[in-house]
Amino acid sequence: MKTLLANLDKLSIRIKLTIIITGISLVVLLSLFVVSVFTQRGMLREALKNEVQILAEDMSRNCSPALVFDDRQAAGETLATLQSKSQVAFGSIVTVGGEMFAKYQRRADLVLPENLYLHMPIGAKSKSFFAGNFLKVSQPITFNGEQIGTLNICASLDRTRKILLRYVTLGMISLAGAVLLAWLLALRLQRLISRPIESLASTMLTVSSEQDYSRRVAMERRDELGTLVENFNGMLNQIQMRDAELQEKQDRLNYLAHHDPLTGLANRLLFNDRLHHALTNARRLNSRVALLFIDLDRFKNVNDSLGHKTGDLLLKEVASRLASITRANDTLARLGGDEFVIVSEQTSGYPGITTLAQKVQQALSWPLQVGRQELFVSGSVGVSVFPEDGENVESLMQCADVAMYQAKELGRNNYQFFTSGMTERAQESLEMENKLRKALDNQELLLHYQPQVDMASGAIIGMEALLRWQHPVMGLVSPGKFIPLAEETGLILPIGKWVLQEACRQAVLWQQAGYPAWTMAVNISAKQFWQADLVDTIGQALEESGFDSGLLELEITESAIMQDAEKAIDTMLRIRERGIKLAIDDFGTGYSSLSCLRRFPLSKLKIDRSFTNDILDGEDRGAIAEGIMALARTLKLDVIAEGIEKAEQMEFLLAKGCTEGQGFHLGRPMPAEGLADYYLQKVSLTSCANVVSQSAWVHGPA
Repeated sequence: MKTLLANLDKLSIRIKLTIIITGISLVVLLSLFVVSVFTQRGMLREALKNEVQILAEDMSRNCSPALVFDDRQAAGETLATLQSKSQVAFGSIVTVGGEMFAKYQRRADLVLPENLYLHMPIGAKSKSFFAGNFLKVSQPITFNGEQIGTLNICASLDRTRKILLRYVTLGMISLAGAVLLAWLLALRLQRLISRPIESLASTMLTVSSEQDYSRRVAMERRDELGTLVENFNGMLNQIQMRDAELQEKQDRLNYLAHHDPLTGLANRLLFNDRLHHALTNARRLNSRVALLFIDLDRFKNVNDSLGHKTGDLLLKEVASRLASITRANDTLARLGGDEFVIVSEQTSGYPGITTLAQKVQQALSWPLQVGRQELFVSGSVGVSVFPEDGENVESLMQCADVAMYQAKELGRNNYQFFTSGMTERAQESLEMENKLRKALDNQELLLHYQPQVDMASGAIIGMEALLRWQHPVMGLVSPGKFIPLAEETGLILPIGKWVLQEACRQAVLWQQAGYPAWTMAVNISAKQFWQADLVDTIGQALEESGFDSGLLELEITESAIMQDAEKAIDTMLRIRERGIKLAIDDFGTGYSSLSCLRRFPLSKLKIDRSFTNDILDGEDRGAIAEGIMALARTLKLDVIAEGIEKAEQMEFLLAKGCTEGQGFHLGRPMPAEGLADYYLQKVSLTSCANVVSQSAWVHGPA
């Protein structure tokens, strides 16, 4: 049975349905046929029994005279009439005493069961029963109401069986026809069920193999299969929607993985792939590939002063302009920050590359409209060319980067083709960085101090600490060379901390040596200002040196504090709470607004040297300096001018109300030892009577 079920499981639903429908039909028809056969058999036997009983009743009346007169011949003749009844095989008349009075037998060789010869007891009624192949009917013979004998008639069932056999034969034929019809109907019915299932299975297979979730099972049914198909189509619809959503997200992720989210340009990943592809084509075609590395000049100032939102808008506008000058087969990418690159496959050689670089310069030369502001931007462009400058992505990028920095060094807003000599300069810059990293540990850094003077009286009112680097081999390194490098590498943080500590320490030494309590001005870089531990660093320097916080003045540039005005105000208030003064260094060169200046807890404005240097060359510069002084008076702030190199400049500033200044005309930056001589020249000999030796000036009292 298990084997049969297992084999059935292997069959298709179509065959299973055909077998089931045909099998059920066969069982039902066969059952009906068997019932009808047995019913027909019963009906035939009942008809035979009725016929024989009627015959027995008629003959029992005819036989009674023969028994009364003991006329055996007449009785035999009466029984002989049974010859006309083909189904009657035997007949007998038995006396009440059980004696065979007369009998009839159709065939001499006929063998009858014994019980067919028994007579009926007196008083018994008519009796009939089937025995073997015979029907026996016993009928009492009466005369004047008294039983005088028994009439027995035996009918053969051969005729009944023949009729039943014919019925069975016709029934089997009919049954076969019915089964055939049932099979044909089963084929039709199974198609009604299996065809939708096969269609459903076929669609599922197609969907699974082709991953095509747009397919649907076309069927209109109201039954359970219709519900199944409807639900299946609904599931495909949900999967298609989910797949479309996933595909959309995948496309979006793929786009984000290869494009800059701000400008929509190719990012570094896609740029590397495009450049690699361009180099492959160039090798095959024996042509050139130009790589232009573009870095916007002073873009950080825009971010710091106008905010990152404005900076982002500026980058988008720059990207749009650069895209307008590139060809369809060129690749324009943003690597990050304010760095852009263009990959151009060139067949015209260097003239075409030069033209493209010039187009970049021209595209950036026009003012940019960002919101309501008109901004001017320029770019430094470094150009490297395959195969002359490099054979792969990395070497070309390195050469273009070096060329771009060369453009920066040459005043910005220009383009430079890479040359082998640039590599040497880049190596020198790297060596400079390595030496600078060691300078602090090797105590190569030192401070020079420039006097801040009351120009009306000539008295020293403060000192500004200026960083210097005395290298054992290179000698005194210009601040213009190493300070930008320190800013770029982050070394400005430990160096700035050291400057603050050293300046405070030196100021205390001067006080201990008996000199006036001058203000000590220390420059704070933008990176330092935005450090979370700035206030703690300042407090540590004051605590370790013992310097009075009221004499410390921190100089901060406009661009540094305008990066995030609210946060800057919070930091400045915390500094002011310690009694420390705050001055805006190089005032007038940044983007600070009057509303911000009113909120900043400042103590002084410092007029930038660019306004002081040309103060006598025209009315415009003088007007700017006057404007700064007027603004300082309005805000009740002190003002000091730097870069005073001529007496005429000092006289102009004094005439306009600016009494504090510093510059070469008033005193050059010098080491602590040199300031002793400078101070002696500023005061009379009597005021110097209590001044101790020059040694105490630097090293403290004995």
